Amino acid sequence: MVQVIQQAGAQWKDERAKKTTGVLRKMEEKGKEQEAAALAARLSMPYADLQLFPVNPEDARLISEEVSKQYRIAVFEKAGAKVKAAIADPEDEVALTYLRTLATEKDWSLELYVVSGASLEKVWIIYKTAPLLENLDLRRVSLKGDDLKRFEENFGELLKLKESANVPVSQTIEVILAGANKLRASDIHIEPAEEATRLRYRIDGVLQEIGFIPNNVYRLTLSRVKMLAGMKINIRNAAQDGHFGIDLNGKKVDLRVSIIPGNHGENMNMRILNSESVLLDPQVIGITGATLEKITEALARPLGMIINTGPTGSGKTTTLYSLLSQVNKPDAKIITIEDPIEYQIPGIIQTEVSKDKTYTFGQALRAVVRQDPDVVLVGEIRDEETADVAINAALTGHLLLSTIHANSAPGAVPRFIEMGVKPPLIASALNIVIGQRLVRKLCEHCKESYVPADETAKSLKKLFSIISPKAKIDIPAELTELWKPIGCTECNFTGYRGRIGIFEVFSVTKKIEEIILDLGTEKEILRAALEDGMVTMTQDGLLKAVAGITTIEEVWRVADQRDVLREMYAELMPNSLSNAAVIPRETTKAALDHLTSIQTFSEYAKTLSQSELLRAIFIAAASLRANDVHIEPEEDKVLVRFRIDGILQTITDFPLNILPAILGEIKLWSGLKSSERSGITDGRFSLLFEDEDESQPARRFDVRLSLILGGYGETAVMRLLAGSKENLSLEKLNIRKENLDKILAATRKPNGIILNTGPTGSGKTTTLYSVLSELNNPEIKVITVEDPIEYRLEGILQTQVNESEGYTFGLALRALLRQDPDIIMIGEIRDEETAQIAVQAANTGHLVLSTLHANSAASAIPRFLSLGVSGSDLANAGNAFIAQRLVRKLCSGCKKEDVPNEEEKTMIDRILGHLPKTYDTTGLDRDKVWRPVGCDACSGIGYSGRMTISEVLPITKTMGELISREPIASEIEDAAREEGMITIAQDGILSVLEGTTTVDEIRRVTDE
Repeated sequence: MVQVIQQAGAQWKDERAKKTTGVLRKMEEKGKEQEAAALAARLSMPYADLQLFPVNPEDARLISEEVSKQYRIAVFEKAGAKVKAAIADPEDEVALTYLRTLATEKDWSLELYVVSGASLEKVWIIYKTAPLLENLDLRRVSLKGDDLKRFEENFGELLKLKESANVPVSQTIEVILAGANKLRASDIHIEPAEEATRLRYRIDGVLQEIGFIPNNVYRLTLSRVKMLAGMKINIRNAAQDGHFGIDLNGKKVDLRVSIIPGNHGENMNMRILNSESVLLDPQVIGITGATLEKITEALARPLGMIINTGPTGSGKTTTLYSLLSQVNKPDAKIITIEDPIEYQIPGIIQTEVSKDKTYTFGQALRAVVRQDPDVVLVGEIRDEETADVAINAALTGHLLLSTIHANSAPGAVPRFIEMGVKPPLIASALNIVIGQRLVRKLCEHCKESYVPADETAKSLKKLFSIISPKAKIDIPAELTELWKPIGCTECNFTGYRGRIGIFEVFSVTKKIEEIILDLGTEKEILRAALEDGMVTMTQDGLLKAVAGITTIEEVWRVADQRDVLREMYAELMPNSLSNAAVIPRETTKAALDHLTSIQTFSEYAKTLSQSELLRAIFIAAASLRANDVHIEPEEDKVLVRFRIDGILQTITDFPLNILPAILGEIKLWSGLKSSERSGITDGRFSLLFEDEDESQPARRFDVRLSLILGGYGETAVMRLLAGSKENLSLEKLNIRKENLDKILAATRKPNGIILNTGPTGSGKTTTLYSVLSELNNPEIKVITVEDPIEYRLEGILQTQVNESEGYTFGLALRALLRQDPDIIMIGEIRDEETAQIAVQAANTGHLVLSTLHANSAASAIPRFLSLGVSGSDLANAGNAFIAQRLVRKLCSGCKKEDVPNEEEKTMIDRILGHLPKTYDTTGLDRDKVWRPVGCDACSGIGYSGRMTISEVLPITKTMGELISREPIASEIEDAAREEGMITIAQDGILSVLEGTTTVDEIRRVTDE
């Protein structure tokens, strides 16, 4: 017994040690990726994780293995003259010089990406790849037991090909076919070259090089195959097609043969057809969730079209046959029209079009519909005739399944239009459209998990974030691991075994029907489909990658929709918030050391390079608590001005000739093209300031960019926004307690409208965000509709309107109400539609926060009523109306006590003379004010920071009765004062007497 316990204990320790080692290894891998990503961000270069990208071996070999390892560089993609190269150390001038010289010699357009050492090692494996036959002996030596037995079963026959010169022709064919069958190949490619003939298998959609056979053996083999396939042996300079069947392991297998002439002889392809693969359940081939529901619903309809899109080899036919198997019942007559018939399916009538075009798809379809079928499958809609007959068949009582060549499901609609089909017919005939690709499945026996870099996880979350709840998919909250292929005998050392589909499916809803009738774009159909719950092929593939079914590399290989998804994300959410420029701690320290005064900093700035200058400007802006940074070109120089506490101040200037480089870097950070120049361009990015203490996280500022094209060039205005929830606090806004209590009381109601008014730059949105940050908790759903999104709040769904493309506040608000939120924040109520929907939402159980341009809380009510809302509806919906301004706060370190002059005293007495009787003025000294002086702490300005002065008008029962009569602003203000409202001017003067601001500031922001 003791021995058993000891053995169990030893086993537990061993397993625990292995688990600990695995965790440490994953942490180490993640750390290396994080280091590479951080280095890229610091140098403002793109980062790539080559574990996730398919690397073309031919592209990798553009640089030799020796050079790649010497300089730690690699080429991982080449498209025409555009070459993407990886570098582990972008500060290695020798490696950079080599790459740039090579690019010049080869006339490449070079793009450099920072990568980790692990990424380079993946590329280096490519240099060692060799044909399968050359590696078989080596692999066999390392195996034993069941692995060796399995190896012999799969590869034993193939080893005979190494001595194929001595193997009879008939046996050579058998070996090739048997090997293909055991390796689950779909195609056999035999390609003669000058010295030998190359043999390749397509396994799980990817060509694998098997080895070479002598040319004389191939010529004999070719003649034998021609004879079996019914081809003419003596024709060698023309393409031929044929087919034959063989018996492999007791199963009948059909082979479709294609032969074309080439430089060194005839090239042969044999497609292995297995009818078992097309009778699969839709869930087995990868269709799940709402996608499966839509397809099932479409199959249940008695008429209409189910269209499948995708390139050749994407599994379209397999999917359609799988769907046919669902409706293949004795009471349904099913006819297929194919080119050619690939699989014989029991219970289905199958007809084949002719190659000489005497019996086309269109002609066959006309004949088939006269056979009174219930379901028709047309192999492909490829011309106007077939499209026209197919549409009419779908409209006249037949369920029609077919394929069409398009890159995506939404792309099928413009393809039909190109073929002359009228939009009303498309809208009426289409039931659903499917888009699909095939990805290889990871081998369950050897796949291995790893921890992705934060940049990778962030990118995936971004692509998942626009999946609608209607998709009925559980989106992972955290992405702690991904999977990679390793290779074993079970998967023939590829790391993959089998394939699965990745899909996108949309139904033709009323909204999509309207888009089709209006000749809308593919992008508009995509947006509507996404809102209706469609998951794109890329998103479906990535979800399968996260689940460990496939790899991200596979998804990118077959369905890289990142650009279009990022574009959609940019319209719905500010994806450029993830664009971040890192400010190194050394740069921060140097700039702060020279910020003893604005003059000192200006002189220091003139000594900096253009890249250092831009970073120093932002360091100064953040340190001086600037709200905006203005870069304004003039005739002979460029001014840099900061808006500090609402006042513009010139900080420095620089030569006009370096403006393009400065703007180029800003555009790069914002994800804009450096060459892009138009009237007004907007963008977003973030700044990460590394702390002097390396153990502390970087400080983050979000920046909203506006570029305006002027006479001397582009002017850049950049607003620095709060980077975290901690910066959004009602307490930090210094709102007077009496007003804050009224605001909080209004937020405690479960529904109604809280409206904040004031001019641009008065802090309205910041106040509402601060209210949201107080209200936000896991038990409620909060959604915002903004233009643009200014601050990011965790746990809140934030959407952005796009007026230019018709995505208005009203349209967005209608859509978001269907999400059943508890709280909605509307960036601004600016038209009748938005006003009426907001009131409707407030009266049906939602708490609505918004802004409106008006001078006071009282004048906001007639302004709202002018937008077509009735007084009674507003009285029922209203919780509180707020008006506010921002004033500069006196610097506590240098402010000076003084007595008010006569003008100031008169103003103070006049404004405070109308204070509510309930307000306690005990302790207020009307004969004492404070003046700004200026010191180092406030950079000589005399003011430091800003504060809110406000008025809050709660909608009480009395006020509601007044509003229902639709009164003028003065009546409302008189009534509000009677109920105890403190006006903005009164709040300001009270702050003056409390020593927090000055009379001049109150005059500046009010009409007093």
